[in-house]
Amino acid sequence: MHLLYIHQYFTTPLGSTGTRSYEFARRWVDRGHKVTMLTCTANLTREDLVQAKGWFFKRFAVDGIDVLAMAIPYRQQMGVFKRCMSFLAFLKLASIIALFIPKIDVIYATSTPLTVGIPALAAKWFRGKKYVFEVRDQWPESVVQVGVIKNGFVIGMLLRLEKQIYKNASAIVVVSDGMAEDIKKIAGPNKPIYVVPNGADLNLFKPDIDGSGVRRKNNWDNKLVLLHAGTMGKVNSLDFVVDAACKLKESRDILFVLIGHGSRKTSLESRIEELDLANVQILPSVPREQLAPVLAAADVIMAIIGNFPIVEQHASLNKFYDGLAAGKPVLLNYSGWQRRIIEETGAGFGCRLCDVDEFVEKVLYLNNHREMLTRMGTNARHLAVSRFDREKLAIQALAAIEAVTA
Repeated sequence: MHLLYIHQYFTTPLGSTGTRSYEFARRWVDRGHKVTMLTCTANLTREDLVQAKGWFFKRFAVDGIDVLAMAIPYRQQMGVFKRCMSFLAFLKLASIIALFIPKIDVIYATSTPLTVGIPALAAKWFRGKKYVFEVRDQWPESVVQVGVIKNGFVIGMLLRLEKQIYKNASAIVVVSDGMAEDIKKIAGPNKPIYVVPNGADLNLFKPDIDGSGVRRKNNWDNKLVLLHAGTMGKVNSLDFVVDAACKLKESRDILFVLIGHGSRKTSLESRIEELDLANVQILPSVPREQLAPVLAAADVIMAIIGNFPIVEQHASLNKFYDGLAAGKPVLLNYSGWQRRIIEETGAGFGCRLCDVDEFVEKVLYLNNHREMLTRMGTNARHLAVSRFDREKLAIQALAAIEAVTA
C-alpha cells in the first residue's frame, strides 16, 4: 500500500533529534510498502538535502522513503508568534498537497504539533482517505501546562481541534499507557488506541562500543560522568541539573555533562559561569550517528524533565531508550512508568518529580557503588532488547495501519 506519512519535523540519522518516523518508514518500505514523507526542512541537514530537487518543495529519497520537504523555517529559539506562523504555513500547504498526491491508500500523521492532523482531516473529508493519528506529545494539554499557550480563546480552539482529529481518526497510536488513558477520555471508549512506545536503536548504541577516546579528549578521567544528550528547552528544564551540581560542588569526582542545543542553552551557560561550577560541562550538539561513542564514554545516562506532571505521566524520552540500548544505567528526575520499569529490572533509578535532594542522593549512591554500574548496564541493555526493539515496534505501528485498511 501507499502511505502518506505526515511529520512536520522529520529527520534522518544525520540530524541530532529523534528518528522514530525514519525508523518506522524505512522498515515499512522494507516490507514492500511505498512511503511518501511530507515534512519541512527544519530538522534536515545539508547532507540530507544535497541531492534534493526543487527550491521550496524539495524532493529526495532516503533508504527507499520518498521525502517531500517544504522549506519552512522553524527553530526552538523562535518566539511563540513565529512558531505559530510556521505551524500555519505547514498545515495550509500540507493540506493542499494531501489532496493531490496520487494513489494514497492511507495517511499516518504524527504530532507534534497538533495541527498536522488538519491535512489528514482534509484528505478524509475531500478524498475519503482514512488516517491513523500518532500522538507523541498531547496538545493542547501539554503546552498549556508548560505555559507556552495561555490565551483562553486559543486553548479552546485547540481543544475543539483535538477532539475533531481524534473523532475522525480510524485509529490512534500513542507512546505511553498514561497518554492512552488521557486520550481515551477525549476520543471515547470505542476508539482503537495502540500503545507503541519510542524505541531503542539497538544497532547504533551498543554496550561494546569504545568510549575511551571521548573520555580522554574531554578530560573526564576517573570521574562519575552523568550525561544528558538532547534538547535544552523549557520542557527539559536542565536548570535542574545545575541545581543538583550546586549541591555537589565539593564532590570533585562527579561530573554532569550536557550535550545539545535549544532555547535555554545560553542561559544555562551563563548560570554555570556565574555559579563557578566546575562539575558541569556543556558540549556542542553532535549528529545522532556520531553519538554512540559519547554515550559509551559516560557512566550514567540522565533523562530530565521540568516540573510538569503531564510530561511525567506521558514520558517517552528518546534519551531514556538510547541509554538502555547503550547498556548504561539510567537516572531520571521523575517517576511514572519509566521509573517503575527501570527500578523493577535493576536498570537505573527515578525520583519524585524534580526533587533535587532525592536526585542528589541517587547520584551519590551511584558514585559510592560504582561496582554496580556494569550490572545495571547489562540489565538496561536486556530491557532495551526485550521491550523496546524498534523492529518489533515498527511492526506494531504497521499493524495498527493495516487494521484500518483491511
